Amino acid sequence: MSIRGRIFIIVMSCLSLGLLFAFIVAERDLGASLQNQIQIELQKQGQIIQSSLGSLSQYTDLNSLKDETDIFAKASQSRVTLINPSGVVISDSNIDVDDLDLIDNHSNRPEVVDAQNNGMGWSRRFSDTVQQEMLYFAILDPSVGQKGVIRLAVPYNYFDQAFRSLNTSVILILVVALIASIMAGIIAGNYTRENFLELERAVTRLESGDLKKKTIKSLPTKRVDEIGSVARSLSSISVDLKNQLTLLAKQRNQFGSVLNDLGEGIVVFDELGIVNFNNDEALNILEVSDLINISIDDLNLKPLKLMFDQAKKKGKYAMEFEIESKLGNKWILAQMNAAKATKEFILVLHDETQLRDMDSMRRDFVANLSHELRTPVSVIRANSETLLDGALDHPKDANRFTRAILHNSERLTEMVSNLIDLSRIEYGDKQFNLEDVDLKNKIHRVMDAMTSLAAEKDIKFIFDYAGEAIVKADHGAVEQVLNNLLENSIKYSSKNSKINIKLRKQDDFYRVSILDSGSGLTPEESSLVFNRFYRTAKARAESKQGSGLGLAIVKHLVNQLGGEVGVMPRKNGGSRFWFTLKSK
Repeated sequence: MSIRGRIFIIVMSCLSLGLLFAFIVAERDLGASLQNQIQIELQKQGQIIQSSLGSLSQYTDLNSLKDETDIFAKASQSRVTLINPSGVVISDSNIDVDDLDLIDNHSNRPEVVDAQNNGMGWSRRFSDTVQQEMLYFAILDPSVGQKGVIRLAVPYNYFDQAFRSLNTSVILILVVALIASIMAGIIAGNYTRENFLELERAVTRLESGDLKKKTIKSLPTKRVDEIGSVARSLSSISVDLKNQLTLLAKQRNQFGSVLNDLGEGIVVFDELGIVNFNNDEALNILEVSDLINISIDDLNLKPLKLMFDQAKKKGKYAMEFEIESKLGNKWILAQMNAAKATKEFILVLHDETQLRDMDSMRRDFVANLSHELRTPVSVIRANSETLLDGALDHPKDANRFTRAILHNSERLTEMVSNLIDLSRIEYGDKQFNLEDVDLKNKIHRVMDAMTSLAAEKDIKFIFDYAGEAIVKADHGAVEQVLNNLLENSIKYSSKNSKINIKLRKQDDFYRVSILDSGSGLTPEESSLVFNRFYRTAKARAESKQGSGLGLAIVKHLVNQLGGEVGVMPRKNGGSRFWFTLKSK
């Protein structure tokens, strides 16, 4: 209901109640006053008739008495009745003389009894003679020794007429009050509505989340009425709310940053298993775009459903499980705890795939190292035992066994040296002296150093370059990268082949590509070839010498210098190894 309607109802109700109360009081007081006034008038007229009529006993002719009675009745505008001491009606202004015998004895009438006992009396009752409600007044005849009664009566409809007049007045007042109520409702309603609409517009902007200073100032706080008081309270509440929201937003951002930087996925479920919070790491681990408002059943991960059910029973539950991933299977260590205060379930996810891979790499490293060390150590031991068993006495055999010991000890030395270099590079212990390096001249020098090794297989180098190439790098590191890549290409290229070396500028980097004509690499081998101790199946089958550390060192050196390294197959066979270094 509108404000105007409410004001109209309130005003109309108040006026109606007031008029009703006034009507009841007026009816009561007016009735009593009117009855009292009529009684006084009747009493005066009765006394006048009493003094004018004289003793009733002096009238012997009833017709003369009837004439006198009619005169008094007409003058007083009332019904006049004369009653003798025995209660017999001897004259009545409304009854003919011949019909007086038909009237009952009036000695028992209340007003007659009171008049005979007290000098006057009153009564109100229905008259069978005139068939209407009448008000009677009786006064005693003053004649000595006589108790005759003079009675006057008026219809009680005088009161009804008066009350009808009162009702008409009240109805008119109610109509006027209704019109006044409508006008007051419209005027007051419009005034109040406009004021409240102004307040409502400002509050609506606040409700929509617009807590700007301009919006808060739009509240009518300068008014001195109740609306101004409400506006000031709303303004104070809005300022406090704005401060609280700002603080909450700051704390939420801080909390969200902390959760995102934990490195662990956080997912919060409600009692029904619906997600109401997650951090970015959880999305990365589960490889989904969104989790909010998603049921745990819709995730289609049975381990999570099991953890949820167990956490409901036990309060917490932890397990390790494997899920399918775009890059292969992923191992996750998860724990779910039930929060008693909020009745929520907090899931903590930790991707331990890398840890498992590192553990696998550690095992592979130990196995590969053991394998690589076993052969040269076994050869050195066998040749040493042979020499001790008597081969020293045969110069040719002693020389051959000694050379074998020397060759395998050199392999061990190279392997240990490479391991030390790789370890220093990985842990950042290797210090780089960054300076301008002429990459073109560096490639020429390494090619010259590798010429004799390439000549053993009749391999030719073809260097393709365009312009100068100055990079910011470490001389020794660049030379080691080129040595390892060229040596690797010579080792796996076929005889009478060519190795192409290309140098090109790409944006802020120079890219060096080394293209060999070997057997090439499979996609799986290409992703593993830069791992420590990794050697292709063909290399192991052909007993190619090598520790499997050269390309791992290349990768770490290039990465430390701010570049990238990779390998891709060639269309006509062979591989293209490449790396980039930042230009000067």
